[in-house]
Amino acid sequence: MRRKNLFFSLLLSSVIALVFPSLSVAQGAAAGLKQYEGLKGKEREQRLSEGAKKEGRVVVYSFTAVDQLTPLLEEFQKRYPFIKAEHYRANATGVFNKFATEARAGQTLADVIDISAGEAHTLLQMGLIDPYLSPSREGIPKDFMDEKGYWTAHYHFVVALGFNTQHIKPAEAPRNYEELAHPKWKGRFSLDPADQDLFGALLLHWGKDKALNYFRNLAKLEPRMVSGHTQQANLVGAGEIQMAPWLYGYRPLQLKDDGAPVETALFDPVLSNPAYLLLTKNSPHPHAAALFIDWALSADGGMKFFAEKFGRTPTRTGLKERFPQLRVDKYLVVKPEIVGPNFKEFTKLYNEIFGIGK
Repeated sequence: MRRKNLFFSLLLSSVIALVFPSLSVAQGAAAGLKQYEGLKGKEREQRLSEGAKKEGRVVVYSFTAVDQLTPLLEEFQKRYPFIKAEHYRANATGVFNKFATEARAGQTLADVIDISAGEAHTLLQMGLIDPYLSPSREGIPKDFMDEKGYWTAHYHFVVALGFNTQHIKPAEAPRNYEELAHPKWKGRFSLDPADQDLFGALLLHWGKDKALNYFRNLAKLEPRMVSGHTQQANLVGAGEIQMAPWLYGYRPLQLKDDGAPVETALFDPVLSNPAYLLLTKNSPHPHAAALFIDWALSADGGMKFFAEKFGRTPTRTGLKERFPQLRVDKYLVVKPEIVGPNFKEFTKLYNEIFGIGK
């Protein structure tokens, strides 16, 4: 359903661009922050803080789970007590729809958006975000950002196979994509009906012919379609589903820490679905927004907090991580510039192959 909504959101973006062309050309937050280009360290923080003190708050629209987002914003407020951090939380489609609807009404309430690849690309096409080249981007692999500064990922979901050890012994579990397609796994695993982005990343990586042949063979094994990676992980932990190959890896590992009979494995290439931070074009509090993005991307700020406390895999290397087994040298990253332009095709093929919507 989220992916269907994103398709209609792409249509909405075209309408907004026609009805509100000023959204794309108006001078935005980036122009106001341009004076701080070249500044780093304490001098930059001090200058931004002076402006942020006058603004008094920052508003973040986020798809990060609220039980993790709230502590993150509280940690930010400890660093900058003169900024009140407020948020709106929904899934990626909900965040996108709320922000786009407000923009259509001529309002911008959010300063920073935390969202996934497809929605990030659509917001760029709509002219609703501005580039921000945070100095905290230094040291983050280029796979997790664009060159112009429209998006930078602060953490990413490392995709892993999760399986219930009461049904599948570790030595018997599939070790790669090819073994997953063996007939013995028929009816024994699940996929998410909204994973067209992961499907698309592999299609571009393998080539269309190879990918379509593989997924058609996989569809013959009759995977159970379950909406939501967290729901899939919980069902694997409970033994109601024997395994799921496209889980967000930290979820089954959290279940394992809590005593569930769950193990994980990574397939090569290891898929990565990042959470991207965006600066809104007409941010009401641009100085506070810049401080938040700088802090969230920094090695000693939000990225460190997420990695240690919640097990989210940071895009930056060299940090202490709760689940270091999700760290590999190279990921196949789901990027906005890949998912956005090709999303319609990915959706059509994925839905046809797995019979979604019939």
